[in-house]
Amino acid sequence: MGSGFKKKEVIDMGNYVATDKEQAAYMWCIRNGIKISPTAKNNKEWYLTIDVNSKVAKSPIAYEKIEIWKQLYKFYLYYYNKHHKVEEVIKDIKKVEVEKEIKPESIKDKQQSLF
Repeated sequence: MGSGFKKKEVIDMGNYVATDKEQAAYMWCIRNGIKISPTAKNNKEWYLTIDVNSKVAKSPIAYEKIEIWKQLYKFYLYYYNKHHKVEEVIKDIKKVEVEKEIKPESIKDKQQSLF
């Protein structure tokens, strides 16, 4: 006789080893309020839930095992690259502003050389 309990089906999401760049993107996103996680559609497919500073969206497509992890890291890389490009532009703008900043000594020197 059995115990009356059904054996639960094993859920296999596959194994995926993230690259160093993917790991860096993941860590940056978590630290900056961007969280991406799998949400089960059934035992063989998952959606990705993306939470960007409490604004939540769900992927329209369900992914199968292993592909879910590849897509998850693609999204982390997307947000990492998107925000790093913006940060680099801001740094460049600030650098140009500092370089263009006119110092009072240089104005006096230019005035004296004119006379």
